[in-house]
Amino acid sequence: MIDMTKLITAIILPPFDVLILLVLAFFLRLFRFKKLAFLTALLSVIILYAFSIPYTAERLNNSLTQEDHLTADDYRKAQAIVILGGGLRDSKELFNTLTVPGLVLERMRYAAYLHKETELPILISGASPNGNSEAKVMGQEFFTFFGVQPKWLEEHSTNTKQNALYSKEILERENIKRIVLVTNQWHMKRAKMLFEQQGFEVLPARVGPGIIPDSYELNTMHFIPQAGALAANMQLLKEWIGYWKEQF
Repeated sequence: MIDMTKLITAIILPPFDVLILLVLAFFLRLFRFKKLAFLTALLSVIILYAFSIPYTAERLNNSLTQEDHLTADDYRKAQAIVILGGGLRDSKELFNTLTVPGLVLERMRYAAYLHKETELPILISGASPNGNSEAKVMGQEFFTFFGVQPKWLEEHSTNTKQNALYSKEILERENIKRIVLVTNQWHMKRAKMLFEQQGFEVLPARVGPGIIPDSYELNTMHFIPQAGALAANMQLLKEWIGYWKEQF
């Protein structure tokens, strides 16, 4: 079954929307709407360029990031650490046939550090749409690589909204309301909002470089289209779309 949300998101983001505009420009030219065809084609080029450069990725990154400057002492005042899953991949490594990708491993590293600094129990939240338990795999790797044993595994959620809902079902039985939430900085804005909607007091623990300082000088490469920048921009734009969608 096609995931309509993912399909619609793909359609409205580059490069799919650029292709739609180019096809539209072709038909407009075919029916002799020359000026409109030119403007449509020009718009497609502008969109593709704007979202293929590192400068746009930096601006979008900054727009999604809020630096709270929390300390270990601040986190010690929480009652639990909640870390969100972010997918699995097949593995040829000897330790397992499924493992976490690098993005999730960064979250786990930070959660393990915070656990050792605060001694707070850990809840892992996440499941794959195909039925695999991200939480279970992450729990195994927490113990194998960090020597940490998570206390709770939430193995049913397949999106961030469900992460918050099902985590509440587990933690409210323990009367836990104040949590440290661990996820990537570009994901935190939406994740924090959704957990707060479930009644949690959230202390964000963002994984990432933070806001890019204005003191960093721009150079030519900031404005040269790059495949990596296109991928980064699509991830950041999807986060903004997801955030806006949850407002309604």
